[in-house]
Amino acid sequence: MTDRELLLAYVEARDADSLGTLLARYQDSLLRFVARLLGDADAAQDVVQETFLEAARHPKRLLNVDNCQNWLLRVARNRSVDHLRKETRRRRHTEASAPTRTRELAATELASTTSPLERDERRTKTRAAIDALPPRQKEVLLLRIEAGKSYREIAEIIGLSPTNVGFILHRTMRDLSTRLATLGEKDA
Repeated sequence: MTDRELLLAYVEARDADSLGTLLARYQDSLLRFVARLLGDADAAQDVVQETFLEAARHPKRLLNVDNCQNWLLRVARNRSVDHLRKETRRRRHTEASAPTRTRELAATELASTTSPLERDERRTKTRAAIDALPPRQKEVLLLRIEAGKSYREIAEIIGLSPTNVGFILHRTMRDLSTRLATLGEKDA
């Protein structure tokens, strides 16, 4: 069945299995995208569940969109941004009250990212460089690489023009290239 047929079955007959089938189609890709965006698999589960609740509460909204996956990605992205804002506020509050503990956690995280294999080390450094990107660059890159979305689809999901998406991706790749080259020089 198509996405639209499943949605109609849910809207007209309240067939929860139809909605479950539809959401199951996109669960893995949403989880991958949100987990990479947030850097936290548990939080990603929560965000994806909130996204699915939004779809269940307002299925008629999905009937009016061209692409269900893009709508779900947009909702998940918005929920992720909200989560990151809350985490930033919480982190600032925690750091203000316990600066020593924050330094200890940072040192522990740094020690745990080292790997005996060069390939794993490069992968870790690349992931860290991606995670260190500004939020807008990170989400555009992840939508392009992890979700395989086109510039037009990314623009639709995050509310930019395709030209802006291309510019952000170009700048992101340039920044990543510079960061990774700098990391390589430090190791040499």
